[in-house]
Amino acid sequence: MNHEELAALMSHRRTVAPGEVIFLEGQPADNAYVILKGEVQVTVDDAHGNTVVINRMPAGELFGEIALVEGTGLRTATAVSKEGCELLEIEKGVFAKRLAGADPLLRFVIAHLAKRVVMWTDRVRTA
Repeated sequence: MNHEELAALMSHRRTVAPGEVIFLEGQPADNAYVILKGEVQVTVDDAHGNTVVINRMPAGELFGEIALVEGTGLRTATAVSKEGCELLEIEKGVFAKRLAGADPLLRFVIAHLAKRVVMWTDRVRTA
């Protein structure tokens, strides 16, 4: 899916200032994002209270989807705009509707991958 096709699904573009928190770990999730410009850094706090960067994502990447797939509906990490960025928001309802219409095998694979990401994130958190 290209950016134009993604834009047709979106109701909102969001500009985020450098260093601005996009969402915090544990918050309820209301959407996922596609990075149009800039970079997003994803972090968790480890068992010693240190902030650990678990991912840096450039333009073209999708993030925030794990909370929409995984089941709890809560953010599994914190996302921060590294240098300022422009995002496309995929609303939770749009995401759920598209996912529900997907092939059952693909939904199973997506759910499995989301669980695996949560497992690895938890390992970083407890290290």
